[in-house]
Amino acid sequence: MVLTLHFVLGFITSFLGTLTPSMLNMTTAKISIHKSKESAIKFAVGVSIVVLIQAYVATLFTRYLRENPTFVESLQKIALVIFAFLSMYFYRQSKKEKKETDSAKEKAQNSFMGGILLSALNMFSIPFYCGVTTALDMAGWLQFSQQYIIIFVLGSALGTFALLYMYANFAQLIQRKATGLAKNLNLILSLLTGALAIITLFKFL
Repeated sequence: MVLTLHFVLGFITSFLGTLTPSMLNMTTAKISIHKSKESAIKFAVGVSIVVLIQAYVATLFTRYLRENPTFVESLQKIALVIFAFLSMYFYRQSKKEKKETDSAKEKAQNSFMGGILLSALNMFSIPFYCGVTTALDMAGWLQFSQQYIIIFVLGSALGTFALLYMYANFAQLIQRKATGLAKNLNLILSLLTGALAIITLFKFL
């Protein structure tokens, strides 16, 4: 029962943490629209593998981070640079001439590695899971023995995958009913990452 609780806590917190539009889930939708649903799922698997590692690291260092907030601040400074770079990248992509191409399937195999790389660049993930595990620890719901940590992070990874899988399926609906949005997903990604960079910057002012 306690193991099940840890899995459910990991699943729900990760699912809700990924629910709002963000770099990762919007990219999942973009891949589903411009490549294929299968490519988007490969991307989601790559993201989820990294989330598993990030959640594991965050859980192990929760108590340390609570006593050393400057470490989290350093991560946020790195995130500021990364999100600013990604914002410019997606903006440039949105300005490129859109061409119909038959090479989507040739690029599909890159989606898995793309999910790993882009998820690794998401520097807010570890602070997020540190905050979650700290709150759960203070509530007395989270235990830090190895088996409970493993079950919790497995739940976190599957929660992220479930949400991204929903975005991949929802993207097909977008393609059929709102093609204008599909054409501008790169611009949306640029605005989202730019907003994250601005929010992070204001934390240091």
